[in-house]
Amino acid sequence: MEEIREALRDGLREEAAPISRRLAEVKGLSNNSVRRLGNIERLIEGERNARIDDLALLVELLTEGWRSLSLRLDRIEAVLVPPETNVVRLRDSA
Repeated sequence: MEEIREALRDGLREEAAPISRRLAEVKGLSNNSVRRLGNIERLIEGERNARIDDLALLVELLTEGWRSLSLRLDRIEAVLVPPETNVVRLRDSA
């Protein structure tokens, strides 16, 4: 009876050892995948922040361009339209 138990233990060890190695390998691959996904996530976050900064700069440039254009139009209108006429400025009529 003891020999049977010993044979069963040896058989189980021989069968369980490859499973244990494969399980450890799968765990290592899983950890590697999680680490790589974390790196990708950080890279994407950095790219997203860079694009947000680019968009903010673009909006600021457009806004400043329109302000500058508005000031130039005001100066042109001031020169072209005498103050005593009945001409209604486009901006005043809107």
